[in-house]
Amino acid sequence: MTDQGGYEIEDDPKPNRASESAPGRSPGRAPDHAPNPASAKSRADSRDQSGREGHHEGHHEGPEEHGDQADQEDDFLPPPISSDADPKIWFVIAGVCTAMLAISWLAGARQLSPIEYSSDGATLISELHFGQRIAGLARTLVFLPLSTLAIAFGMLALAFVRQRPIGDVVALFARCAAIASIGMLVWLAPIEIRFIKQAINLLGPPLVTGALTIPIFKLSLRDATLTTGYAIMGIVLLTLFALVIVWAVGA
Repeated sequence: MTDQGGYEIEDDPKPNRASESAPGRSPGRAPDHAPNPASAKSRADSRDQSGREGHHEGHHEGPEEHGDQADQEDDFLPPPISSDADPKIWFVIAGVCTAMLAISWLAGARQLSPIEYSSDGATLISELHFGQRIAGLARTLVFLPLSTLAIAFGMLALAFVRQRPIGDVVALFARCAAIASIGMLVWLAPIEIRFIKQAINLLGPPLVTGALTIPIFKLSLRDATLTTGYAIMGIVLLTLFALVIVWAVGA
């Protein structure tokens, strides 16, 4: 169609390229994208990887939770009878105390001499001769391991009664040896009354044992009393065992 001025006017606009390129599709609608196989595979792989990581995290949570539960159970356990310590210092204490007593026996210390009374009631303390000194030294060296075993027996009996773990066994025996050696030093008490001297020689070591177990093993007064009682029971059992051996050999 032409205008009077001679210009041509197009009746129809340009056809829609989208409609020409995709016949049968409604104009103005965005073309559908076909699914990408590579992207779908990558998403599946990522889901599989996240699932494996979750499985590994769940697998690692088990031992950690078990360890936390074990730590909580350990918190409720009673403390051991003998805590971890260097036993050398206790063996040194036992050796020093035993050496002091041994030197006192060899020197014939007046405190170790038997107390006697004269006819007029005066106190007589005779000097120790060589045989008595050697015999006293031998009794000391035999009594020390026996009393150490007795105190250790008392501590083990207390651990059984109180349901407490033993702990460091070497440190336990080292502490018991130190307590036994310190208890024997009461024999050097300068007392010239025979009754009191005999009572101290007999009751002094167990009383010292009960008193020293409180700070050394951190026991209560009741537990220290029980330990002393078990230790006395242990020394009585050892004495009976020795008497049985003497009776068996016919000595």
